[in-house]
Amino acid sequence: MKNLITILLFIVAVASCTPPEVGYIDDNIHALQDTIFVPRGTFLLSAVPAVEGSTYPLEWEITGITDADGNPTDELFEKHTITTWKAAYNPETDTTLELAKAKIQQTEEPSILISPVSGEIAFTGATKFVKEDIFKINVKVKNVKGERQLDNFVVVKLLPFAAVEFPTEMRSRLQLGKDDGSYDIGYTSSIKNGDDPESKKVLDGTHPYISVIKTSDEPAIGINVKMTIADSYDTPLDTDKIIFYPTGSTFLQNYHDNSTETTTNATNTIFSLPAPPFPQYARTYSGNNSYLMYYLTKPTAFTVEKEAFEADNGAKDWTKYIDANTGEIRNRAYIRWGIKINDSGTWEIKMKIPYTKIKK
Repeated sequence: MKNLITILLFIVAVASCTPPEVGYIDDNIHALQDTIFVPRGTFLLSAVPAVEGSTYPLEWEITGITDADGNPTDELFEKHTITTWKAAYNPETDTTLELAKAKIQQTEEPSILISPVSGEIAFTGATKFVKEDIFKINVKVKNVKGERQLDNFVVVKLLPFAAVEFPTEMRSRLQLGKDDGSYDIGYTSSIKNGDDPESKKVLDGTHPYISVIKTSDEPAIGINVKMTIADSYDTPLDTDKIIFYPTGSTFLQNYHDNSTETTTNATNTIFSLPAPPFPQYARTYSGNNSYLMYYLTKPTAFTVEKEAFEADNGAKDWTKYIDANTGEIRNRAYIRWGIKINDSGTWEIKMKIPYTKIKK
């Protein structure tokens, strides 16, 4: 018995001297996206990979890229000159074009980068120059426990350059005013997002109420955006009839916040930035909603075309919207932009307000 106890104590002593296993690296580390769809010429960041409990810190690297047929390619590693913002535009401090220009730079960049810490894959504006469409990315990840080679980790599909994106819903709306000063919705024309079939008409100028059209390739690096608000007959409204959308003691975000030099003419306003994308600044929102920009018109801007409205939408009781003093229908326009312009040059954005006519 004494010998047995001695043996057991020896086994315990030996076991206690064996250092515990350090770290863990899972065999099923994987990307959360089977395919990353990347519009050429824009910055895009992938999702963080799933590491399945593997011990941090992890170290990531791209070990190779193949084309759609599995042939090795360095096309995404080739560097091209692109314009980038070194810091976010801030209308409170970047009060001149020169101050804003100090925040942009011309750099030589590859189309693809990877964060060695998080494993996120970033795509730069250099993708605008890539000819092939489909790539397969091989990566390696390692930690204190070991490493994993992950071939065909994710597929990348490059899409055509999106000079204009529709990240959130925009609206051209006629509002009808009541005696108490509040407004009802009279009629709304909207573009939901980039998948809205009507969005293509916005870009080719055939949409009845909203258009976003490039009119010049100049400036070659900077961007000018001319905003026009018009009645349903395409007669431009005087800019002094367009106002910011009030909210408490301030106002909702607008394109004036996104311009280093704003030129106001009789019937349009021109906004300027030293480089796209436009808009750059969001006063109120984040994410896709940061591209929402708001304006209203004064009640003296338009008259309502009742006959045209009823011809399209049926009979309507206008009684509660009629001003007893003038006999006219109280109204205003609600203007909500929701676009992101990624290309330099001069652009004209126009919104016509449904069933309105300029008030003389």
